[in-house]
Amino acid sequence: MPYLVNGQPVTEDAVRAQEAQLRRDPKWQRIPDEAERAKQLRAAAQFEAVDVTVFEQIGASDPRPVDPVAIERELSRQRALGNCHTDDEYRMRQLIDRQFRLQRTANEMIASARCPTAEEIKAFYEAQQENFRGSALFRASHIVKHTNRGQCEDAARATIEAALAELESGTPFAVVADRYSDCPGKGGDLGEFVAGSMVPEFEDAIRDLKPGARTGIFRTPFGFHIAELRGKTPAGVVSFEEVREDIRRALTVMRQHEAFRRAIAQLRLRADIRWVPDTVPAQQNHEHDQAGLSQ
Repeated sequence: MPYLVNGQPVTEDAVRAQEAQLRRDPKWQRIPDEAERAKQLRAAAQFEAVDVTVFEQIGASDPRPVDPVAIERELSRQRALGNCHTDDEYRMRQLIDRQFRLQRTANEMIASARCPTAEEIKAFYEAQQENFRGSALFRASHIVKHTNRGQCEDAARATIEAALAELESGTPFAVVADRYSDCPGKGGDLGEFVAGSMVPEFEDAIRDLKPGARTGIFRTPFGFHIAELRGKTPAGVVSFEEVREDIRRALTVMRQHEAFRRAIAQLRLRADIRWVPDTVPAQQNHEHDQAGLSQ
């Protein structure tokens, strides 16, 4: 219990919860020394846990009631989801009331955030244009003989080799696909798909082909394949119209986050935050706690 916030202890569980969230940020891996990384992560988690405690105290101390109709509506929803039983209803009402209070507090903290203007959205797009690139599109057909469903590999290999021999003799790809493939119909047409949506082995085989060209026999986790590339649209810059709303939402969230952090910083300045060394004897800790609570 290293901190007291307005007399309330910041629990070890609260610090560990913040630590688990912060650890997801890749920036921590930039600290090569493991001990130093753990030390800085711990300090950051304690800081965040104090902020969370300050925020929750403000929400809980708000004398304004929460709409009882809204509470009952949410309680009914939780019942329908199976998250609330009759003997849990009192506890669930308290939890819902607390969540609504915290949400109301957060909404009021971010109310000052200014919405981005059309000019700011456009400027952001132009400054970050190279980051707004769409994925390449492929259109391909394939012949497949599965080996991942208990089929005999030798038989599958023999069949795919027979299919390749027919292709090399001039038989159209669609005809061979319908005759030999484990996925007959439509001449083996896979339609158009976005780069990254197929297994890597398949895309590696077709990526450098020119439209109309085909592969030899290759292997994926599903079995043996032969593929023909029918068309390819290279990745390009996405138009402003396609991403305008995404940019607006992103800038709005960024500004709301900044407003929230400013509000929390102001609450911190007014809060009584005390560090309690772990080495302080239990009796002294108790006296310190009592002093904080009496203020």
